[in-house]
This record gives sequence, C-alpha cells and structure tokens, in this order.
Amino acid sequence: MKVKRFITICLLILCCTVTLSKKEPPDIGDDAPDFILQDFEEKPHNLKKLRGKLVFLIMGNRKIRKEDDKWAKAFQKDYENHKQITAYIVGDLRSVPGFIPKWFIRRQLKRNPPPVKFLLDWKGEVHQKYHTVNKKPNLYLISQEGKIVFHHKENYKPEIYDRLKKQIDSLLLDPP
Repeated sequence: MKVKRFITICLLILCCTVTLSKKEPPDIGDDAPDFILQDFEEKPHNLKKLRGKLVFLIMGNRKIRKEDDKWAKAFQKDYENHKQITAYIVGDLRSVPGFIPKWFIRRQLKRNPPPVKFLLDWKGEVHQKYHTVNKKPNLYLISQEGKIVFHHKENYKPEIYDRLKKQIDSLLLDPP
C-alpha cells in the first residue's frame, strides 16, 4: 500500500513539474522575451533598450540562411532609411560543430554580410525563449512598447510580407 501511494505521489510531482516547466511560445499581445546578443563585431544588442522603436526579428539557423536573407532584403528595400524601425537576423548557432572557432564564423559574416544586423545566439537561448522551429524562418514584429504584434513561421512569401508591411506601416503611422 505504501509503495502504491509513493508511486502515485511521485507521478503527481512529475506531472506537475512537466506542466509547470512547459511554457508556450510567446504570442501576439505578449511581452517579447528580452535578450542581449552580440553581432559579429562583438557589439551587444539589447532588445529592451530598443523600446520606442519597432523591431523585426528574423530567427533562423545556418541551414535556412537564404530564406532569412530573403525576408531581410525585402525589409531593407522598404525600410532601410527609416529611423523608427530596425531588423535583426538572430542566428541559432547551436548546430555549428564545436571544432569551428567563433572567430571563423565572425570572419565569414564579415566577408558575406547579411542584409540586416546578424546577432549570434551561440547557445540557442533566445531561440528557446521564442520556441522557434528549425526548418523555417521565425518572424516576430515587436511594437514600440515591447509587445509582439506579428508572428509567423514561414519561408518568404510576398503575400505574408505584404501583411507584415501593412502592420509595420500602421504602427509607424499610429504608434500604440
């Protein structure tokens, strides 16, 4: 009888632990999880310090860099000179083999720079906070107040970009 009770209690504790530790990805209306990441020049970028600006995050990994760049190029074409919005590609670098030194990755990014600032998420911590998927770019638009206002997991499609652009233009004209 005591063994059954002990097993039941252990199972309840395990279920509660799994339930409490399982967090959902941030959704529209949620505060964007903060982060501080470096670009390839080792300059830190802090999301919280960008309050007051719109922030477009393109989150991906080295295997989908071409798709990330398509989103970034479309963004740059429309907003390159706009001071109230910025964009970043946040690279999940957990898949980079350990024998490749960080300086080598930085040098490659200097030689072949992406269309927007590239932030290095060496341990994948930011990608874990945002619950990104590996096979497609994960797109987040963050309002001037730090709230997520657009979220998609999608390869580049003009119709999705048009929806993003409408959201950006609306927020630029009428900030929250």
